Amino acid sequence: MRVKSFAIGAFLFFVVLAFCQTVSPQFVAIERVVSFENDGQELRGILTLPETGDRPFPVVLLLHGFLGHMNDLEVRGTGGSMYEMTADRLAGAGFASLRFDFRGSGISEGNWEDTTFSGQISDTIAAISFLESLPEIDNRKIAVLGLSQGGLVAACVAARDVRVKSVVLWSAVAIPIHTYSALLGADAVDSSMKAAPGEPILANISWGGTTVLKKEFFDELFTIDPVAEVARYGGPLMVVSGLTDAIVFPQPQSGRIFIDYHEGPERLFLQNSGHIYDLFEGKDNLEEVIDESIHWLLETL
Repeated sequence: MRVKSFAIGAFLFFVVLAFCQTVSPQFVAIERVVSFENDGQELRGILTLPETGDRPFPVVLLLHGFLGHMNDLEVRGTGGSMYEMTADRLAGAGFASLRFDFRGSGISEGNWEDTTFSGQISDTIAAISFLESLPEIDNRKIAVLGLSQGGLVAACVAARDVRVKSVVLWSAVAIPIHTYSALLGADAVDSSMKAAPGEPILANISWGGTTVLKKEFFDELFTIDPVAEVARYGGPLMVVSGLTDAIVFPQPQSGRIFIDYHEGPERLFLQNSGHIYDLFEGKDNLEEVIDESIHWLLETL
């Protein structure tokens, strides 16, 4: 674990706060279905707020991963999903959150095969603008938390939008061409290079099944660089990596590279778990990741 902050005094303050601050729920969570638009298409999500407490609330945007949606990845033994649990615990600590489906995913408008990194970056910036319009939200305290491909998006948005004040990356894609060549196969990447603009590419997913994405998705494997983007972001950055992650690998190198290229307050949290913190086996690892992330947000937002 590596921590770097503004100065020695600030570092000591953050360390003391991290040990003293608990994440025991202080507030009850309430949820509201919301929607907003980007490029003429409707995106749908869930805004979670503390039922009581001082308004306006700091807010955390929760960005789902590749082929995911805002309520996927059910946590064994809980009846809830990764981001449902995260939103509930954030509300308990006094944070609002917004989880939403990117265009083409879940219940948002759009077609999955049109998905690109730049499109999801644009969706996230639109979500930030939506949050700014809400009276319950403190627009001076906006954080972005992304899982896997959502982490790639979060890193890019942090560099491009000054409204982002803190970032948390969970199992974030660091080197797209490496990750997606393994995930979708080198044959799909090779086919995309010979394809015409807008041509759909069939790819075999490493964990089973197939998917179809257009050439433009594969082109961005070479043009979108989340590590280079995060090097332009000077705000607080927390990176969480599972040491046995078989999707974004090798670890801890794939997590540490974000820290190596980032200048500013930062923390690398390593856990002996997989890409989604073994949540299909139980909640303990995910709870630890959520708690550590809340500590970071309490320190930095």
